[in-house]
Amino acid sequence: MRVSELTLTEAVTLVRSGNLDPEALVAECLDRIKRFNAKFKAFITVFDPPVRGKTRRGSLAGAPLSIKDLFHVKGYPTTAGSIVLRENVATYNSTVVERLLRNSGVIVGKNNLHELTFGITGFNPHFGTAVNPWREAYITGGSTSGGAVSVATGMSLAAIGTDTGGSVRVPAALCGLVGYKPTYGLISRYGVVPLSWTLDTVGVITKSVTDAALLTAVLIGRDGRDSSVAVPRDFRVHPLRTPNLKRTRIGVLSKYFCDRLAEDVRSRFEDVTALLESEGAVLSEVELIDVELMSVSRSVITHVEAAATFGKFLRERPQDVSQDLKARLFQGLTTPAPLYVNALRSMPKLIKEFRRSVKGLDALLLPTTMVTAPRIGQSEVDVNGVSIDIRAALLRMVEPFNLIGAPAVSFPCGLSRDGLPVGVQLVGDLYSDRKVLSLAASLERLLGGIKMPELS
Repeated sequence: MRVSELTLTEAVTLVRSGNLDPEALVAECLDRIKRFNAKFKAFITVFDPPVRGKTRRGSLAGAPLSIKDLFHVKGYPTTAGSIVLRENVATYNSTVVERLLRNSGVIVGKNNLHELTFGITGFNPHFGTAVNPWREAYITGGSTSGGAVSVATGMSLAAIGTDTGGSVRVPAALCGLVGYKPTYGLISRYGVVPLSWTLDTVGVITKSVTDAALLTAVLIGRDGRDSSVAVPRDFRVHPLRTPNLKRTRIGVLSKYFCDRLAEDVRSRFEDVTALLESEGAVLSEVELIDVELMSVSRSVITHVEAAATFGKFLRERPQDVSQDLKARLFQGLTTPAPLYVNALRSMPKLIKEFRRSVKGLDALLLPTTMVTAPRIGQSEVDVNGVSIDIRAALLRMVEPFNLIGAPAVSFPCGLSRDGLPVGVQLVGDLYSDRKVLSLAASLERLLGGIKMPELS
């Protein structure tokens, strides 16, 4: 096995035991970036030499990591995936970067993303749209597109991104990886270019659920710079427990979430539910109240707040904003104020209803996306003879939980007949992150995972 094929957890264990030189690991990842980045467009900025902290004895043991180009790294530009911000050189490190370096993480570069992080497909006319390593004519999903590619291709062992409407979970699902969005407010967003300050959540893309827990553990906590951060006393996500799935109470989200699924996605999802039942888990159908209102409110909030941040570029640099993004920013700028205010006001009620729905359950189960990866440039997908807008197809299963702020983890559950990854998602009550991740890790072991594709 090449060292770049190791999981983060495996690499850390080998380094600590003296059986792996962390410098060799970093060198191989940098070599793979040189060989494959031009083709797969995973990175906007490569750090060679990489960015390091002063210690090499932290919990990340010198592991090579990558970060979405929204996180400030002192002395380097933060482009947010747009040439508008190409000269936006950071004068300080984000809290996430500081914590990675303090725990001996090694940052090899800044990942590509959807233009101004405002999209679910990964489309980027400025730095190129990231390419799915499973099928090169297909998208990775977004907006944390380059992060998924860098992990899937062994250019980094794990990637840190943001999830405002599925932007970590969708790329992970389409690229055969784990994508974890923690409960809202666990990780500081200080030094991160915002899309929606009401909803933005730092998340991670990794090769295993255990990796996601290990990496997230070093990021959680107050920093005195982001007032949204709230961490319960004695809160932990790592190490994970190893629960017996027997008598585990799983709510299967049907109807809205499963009434429109591509055949292969439905088949793989049914395989997962059958496996859980064979292990003695107790499954019950659950219907979320006002789930469509969750999605609409999330969309309204995101559009208005994105326009508040980036709308000025329509006036100052219109030639440097794509037509697609112009339309979405204009939508945010012209949204009536009462609509935005009412979307914000709906949140406490919707959160309360969600928490009532999951009471007595260990987690909710649903597919991550209704389809596998679409082709680059595709605007609609066909789902059992019905044409659906590509954004709606990729957002439907993930965006409600951003409005709620609930923890959600996507992990692979197999391949479609044409060899593309399918993702399944576990969602829990607020702050039940450790339970959700532990259940996901148990199910991941039973499913056996999938092997990353060979690169040519």
